[in-house]
Amino acid sequence: MENKEVAEFIIWVIEITSREFFNNDKTTAYNVLKDTGILNTYTNTYDVTHTLSAEYITEEIGNILKSKGVIK
Repeated sequence: MENKEVAEFIIWVIEITSREFFNNDKTTAYNVLKDTGILNTYTNTYDVTHTLSAEYITEEIGNILKSKGVIK
């Protein structure tokens, strides 16, 4: 695994999260993902998570954000 690949994946996660939950506000998406630990989890589990579909990742992140009271 190369750092560039991980960085590209994390950028993609931020982009899909911003589109789905934060009206395309990438700064807010990044801060929320960082503050909730989601970014760290996805970075540390890159070997598995980068193979998941955008739909699965979006649903999973949505469920986590709902459980933490970040979104309704």
